[in-house]
Amino acid sequence: MSELESNRALVSRAHQELFSERDVAALDRYFAADFIEHSPLVKDGLSGLRELVESRPDLRHEAVRMLADGDLVAIHGRFTGLDEHPLVGFDIYRVKDGKIVEHWDGLVPEAVPNESGRTQLDGPTDPGDADKEANRAFIAEYFTRTLIEGNYDGFDRYAAGENFKQHSPDIADGVVAVKAFLNKLRDDDQGLVYDCVHRTVAEGKFVLTHSEGSIGGTRHAYFELWYVEDGRLTEMWDAITPVPADNEALHPHGIF
Repeated sequence: MSELESNRALVSRAHQELFSERDVAALDRYFAADFIEHSPLVKDGLSGLRELVESRPDLRHEAVRMLADGDLVAIHGRFTGLDEHPLVGFDIYRVKDGKIVEHWDGLVPEAVPNESGRTQLDGPTDPGDADKEANRAFIAEYFTRTLIEGNYDGFDRYAAGENFKQHSPDIADGVVAVKAFLNKLRDDDQGLVYDCVHRTVAEGKFVLTHSEGSIGGTRHAYFELWYVEDGRLTEMWDAITPVPADNEALHPHGIF
């Protein structure tokens, strides 16, 4: 088994045993003693995860997609029992020397299907065998020119026109809808400002970007999963969350 596949298997087992089977002994089996936690929902270190799991008897997780890329493994799925309502979004784990050493997440409340009938989790799950580095480079170019530079006409150049499938709860399919939505937010002084991308997790046709920026002056973390086919964006999923003002005090390593 390659190191990549070993990392995928390790994170899959750890996530399942900890968050669905609620086996806190998984912390000793799979996590490093100096584990770093960036989630605003959990205190830092193994003690924070232990406290979280032990305090939520109904905690469960359903994994829908998993991507492995170097020392990073990302999971896209749904938590129940973590909050009053189901939460959907992304977990990113970093693995070193056969142990999980770091974790980030972006989770939002599960919403009803959007105007196009798509949910936050449905759609393709198989990354296929596409060139992940070519897709990562494509997404980096698109992300910089369209989102960081704020030129939404980039959707016309990079996305698959009205065949661009949207899983964000507030946006319908197609580039016309996404451009209209983003421009309206900007006109209302609630535009999505993107500062930089901190990490990507790429496998096959999927590229997950973990970036930061602000909305209405409030710092936000952006988790956005892009699906690339034939050199065009054809589908996307997201979880965009505010960063609590006290996050740096709770997590001295920072969210990113």
